[in-house]
Amino acid sequence: MLPVVVIIPARYASVRFPGKPLAKLAGKPMIQWVYENALQIPAVDTVMVATDDQRIFDAVNNFGGRVLMTPGNIRNGSERVGFVAKDIDVEIIVNLQGDEPLISPQAVGKAVRELQTNPQLNVATLGCSIKNETEWRGSSVVKAIVDESLNAIYFSRAPIPHVRDGNFKPLPALYRHIGVYVYRKTFLMEFLKWPEGILEQQEKLEQLRILEKGYKIKVIETRNFSPGVDMPEDVETVENLIKKRGILSEHQ
Repeated sequence: MLPVVVIIPARYASVRFPGKPLAKLAGKPMIQWVYENALQIPAVDTVMVATDDQRIFDAVNNFGGRVLMTPGNIRNGSERVGFVAKDIDVEIIVNLQGDEPLISPQAVGKAVRELQTNPQLNVATLGCSIKNETEWRGSSVVKAIVDESLNAIYFSRAPIPHVRDGNFKPLPALYRHIGVYVYRKTFLMEFLKWPEGILEQQEKLEQLRILEKGYKIKVIETRNFSPGVDMPEDVETVENLIKKRGILSEHQ
């Protein structure tokens, strides 16, 4: 099997939630929950955190994780992952966000297998079916429309597809995008060289750069929606889910 590395980009200076990776969830920093969850992904060889902040670096070291320091002028998580990935002898890179402690390891593992078994595929991501109108209309929810082979057609924060008669109903082709990406390393290195696309500039969604270039993104369905931590008020919600799902005892 092709070697697989998970890289978790983690920055301290979030505008909406400074210090977010160190926010405590059930007594542990969130970055530790993400790291330990990543270790459960099937076929993964190595997990590491990429950060530009000494406090996060120290926290990962304290719980025995692998962590690398990156420059502070890196613009986004993908570039931070690429900065680390360029020096690693690996075939497949998983970009796992540092604020997603409840991502399904099995779903990510399925995305990894898609790349391992399909040499024509360069990128896979996750999606969860949208079941209600509130979610569909919400601008904080990134929607993905897929074709019959579950390849992404488009991503948007807008309520897509447009419902002409005004009556929303769940569609097999409509997903809530979950922002974890599985890349071939060679493709990731090329992707990071491309300038922003026109659609990407409008939507502020970097995955559109890939679609604009004509490449496929496979969307792997997961039934378990995994809310991330975007704002301080999300901490309690995620912490309650950790307890409800019985994850707490598994990580102690």
